[in-house]
Amino acid sequence: MELENTSSAQHSSSHPLDATENFLESGSPVKQYALASILIVLAALIAVNFVSSRVERESVISRLETEALGPAKVSTFRIVEALSQITHPGAGMLLTLPNEISVIDRIVLDALAGQQVARVDILDSYGEIIYSTDPYYIGDDSEYALGPNTATGDYVGAAAVSGLDGHTALIEAVITRVPVFTEGQVPGPNSHETTLIMYRDVSTAIDAATAAGAKFRFWMVIGVMAVVFVSLMIVVVRGHRVQTEARLKLEELLIHEHLLVSELDQRNVDLKSADEARLRMLSVVTHELGNPLTSISAFASMLSKNKEGRLSDRDMRMVDAITRGETQMRTLVKDLLDLSRVEANEMELDMLPVEVKGVVDGVLESMKPIFENKSQQIVSDLSDVNVEIVGDHSRLVQVVTNLLSNASKYSPEDSTIRVSTRSTETCSIIEISDAGIGISDEDQRKLFTPFFRAENSETRQVPGTGLGLVICKQIVELHGGVLKIRSARGRGTTVRIEVPISERAARSFDAA
Repeated sequence: MELENTSSAQHSSSHPLDATENFLESGSPVKQYALASILIVLAALIAVNFVSSRVERESVISRLETEALGPAKVSTFRIVEALSQITHPGAGMLLTLPNEISVIDRIVLDALAGQQVARVDILDSYGEIIYSTDPYYIGDDSEYALGPNTATGDYVGAAAVSGLDGHTALIEAVITRVPVFTEGQVPGPNSHETTLIMYRDVSTAIDAATAAGAKFRFWMVIGVMAVVFVSLMIVVVRGHRVQTEARLKLEELLIHEHLLVSELDQRNVDLKSADEARLRMLSVVTHELGNPLTSISAFASMLSKNKEGRLSDRDMRMVDAITRGETQMRTLVKDLLDLSRVEANEMELDMLPVEVKGVVDGVLESMKPIFENKSQQIVSDLSDVNVEIVGDHSRLVQVVTNLLSNASKYSPEDSTIRVSTRSTETCSIIEISDAGIGISDEDQRKLFTPFFRAENSETRQVPGTGLGLVICKQIVELHGGVLKIRSARGRGTTVRIEVPISERAARSFDAA
């Protein structure tokens, strides 16, 4: 029997060690993982740094907006109080004459001393700018005239401002808006007499806060990257060590595999030679035994006729025993030859279209004398449709004959043996059932073991080689079918054969 091995062909085309070497040298998965991990972590840290810087900036701006309100209210109180002292009775709180601008400038500068205020606007109740540290805007309507009658602070971003020192600069500004109410007046729409607008320069505060945050984030990124780098280096080093060890083990395994493959190939050759030798020997034995067995059969037949009445009853029983022995010997030799051919994959099948019903009918007709000798009744239920399969007619006859012979041998006299055939869309089914001694569960597991026969009083009385079922199963499988046995001790046995139908028969089923 030839051992199957698909890897031998692979070894003949290219050595596995070369392929493994190329794979291992093409790139280290561990190193690639480490590099990819570093890049991913770096990208993540950059993204986190960007988002956190934005959040931090927004937080600083919100804090500066709130912090600006307190000084703005105090400065507004001081300016309004100082301006109230230079107003004429009945002329309103503020004087807006051009020659008074310098006085107002001095008051505003005094009130804002030490504060980062770049520009101050004073609005009347209608929103017109009646005073500004940048005279260019005096007389214009302020965009910040409308708003709640409460002090507010809002970040407006970059703004070009001509400051209190007379120089124009680009700043980041927080606008504070403080409405001023006439004494005793209840706040309401248009109830304020004037509004003070102050542009506070928060550039330095924002830069200082963000610089501190950036420094913290920088060292945080450096620290995290260092931890990640060290961790990944440990992984890389350990991974390289494991990879090297695995590579050495793989090379050893591949060398061992190569040796095993070579040994297996040699064993296949040896086994094939042994199978061929065994088959030749059995063929020679069959041929050499054929002539003596034929002679024994002929002489036994002559003696059994006892034409001259010279043989006693005892002698006739001996002649019958010789005849049975010759038959068993011929069956054994034939079965051994068939088994060897199957195991060596050398059983030749003459695959032609075969009608299943015709096979079963022919076997039943040829075995009729055997059933009649034991007074056994055959009940056949054969399909009206003679389904066609592709198979070896003689081998299928051999299978059905063997199974019916077993059913007869292991069933009592006057019993009934049932034979049925039917077909599905894919296969033809033959079932043979008897009411014989049956087979135990333990023995069923050994049925297809060569030379196995159940050891009990009933089976010992029935001649057999223990090869029939094995050969039947293998013949059915060579036809692409299956052989199944269902049995119970003392309740009989059912054997089921399923063989694929021919393509022509399948098309007939589809058409129907």
